[in-house]
Amino acid sequence: MRIPFPGRPGEGQAIVADLRVPRTTARPPVVIAWGGIDSFKEERLTDSYLARGIATLAIDMPGTADAPIPGSLDAERLWDPIFDWLAARDDVDGRRVAVSGNSTGGYWALKLAHARRHRIRAAVDHGGPAHHAFERAWIERSEEGEYPFELPETLAAAFGRRTREEWIEFAPELSLLRLGVLDGPCAPLLLVNGVGDSVFPIADMHLLLEHGDPKTIRLFPGGHMGNAPGIQEVIADWVAMRLA
Repeated sequence: MRIPFPGRPGEGQAIVADLRVPRTTARPPVVIAWGGIDSFKEERLTDSYLARGIATLAIDMPGTADAPIPGSLDAERLWDPIFDWLAARDDVDGRRVAVSGNSTGGYWALKLAHARRHRIRAAVDHGGPAHHAFERAWIERSEEGEYPFELPETLAAAFGRRTREEWIEFAPELSLLRLGVLDGPCAPLLLVNGVGDSVFPIADMHLLLEHGDPKTIRLFPGGHMGNAPGIQEVIADWVAMRLA
C-alpha cells in the first residue's frame, strides 16, 4: 500500500506499508507494527495477530528504509495520515487500532501512547529506549554490548545525523522524561524486554513504571528484547484483549 503523506519540503510524499487482513473476520481491528534501526516492514512477524482475527499494517519507522521522514523530535506525525487512512477503509475497523514498535521502534510506540492516545486502543514497547539510553554514559557502554554493528552510528543515521559524536550530542534531546511526555496520561501500554538488555538499559523500563499512568510489564530472560519462546504470543494475547 502507498499511503499519502503530506511531507514538508524535501520529505517523501508516501508511506509504503504492507497490509494483511484475516479472511475469517469482518472489519477486524488493526495493529500497526514496525521494527527498529535494522529491521524492516517486510520482516514483521504478524501471523500471531492474524490468527487472533486482527489485521496488521507493517511500516518502516522514521529514518529507515521506505519511511518518508527521518527520526526527529516530532516524527510521530508520520502516523497521523495512517490513522486517517485506516479510519476511511471499509475492510478494517479503524476505530480499533493498536501500535507496536520493536527495539528502537519502541520509542515511537511510547511517544504515540502519550501524544496520540486518543487515536489508539493500546501500544506495545518491545525493548525500546526512553531516557537513560540517550545519556552519554549508556551510549558508551552500549558500544561493548550485544549489538553487532556500530550502534551509535546506526542510530545517528536513523535520526538524520552522520557520526557517533553527533548522536551523543543530539540523543539527550529525545529523552521522553526531558520532553515532559512521561508524566502525562497514556493509552494502555505494554512494556516487554529482556532483563539483560545491553542495547537499551532495563532501567528505562523501570523509569516508565515510575511516571504517568499505570502500565503492564512483562520481562523475559536474556538480552535485548528477551529471548524466551512465546514472546510474540504473549504480546498478541495482550493486544487482542485490548482490541476486543
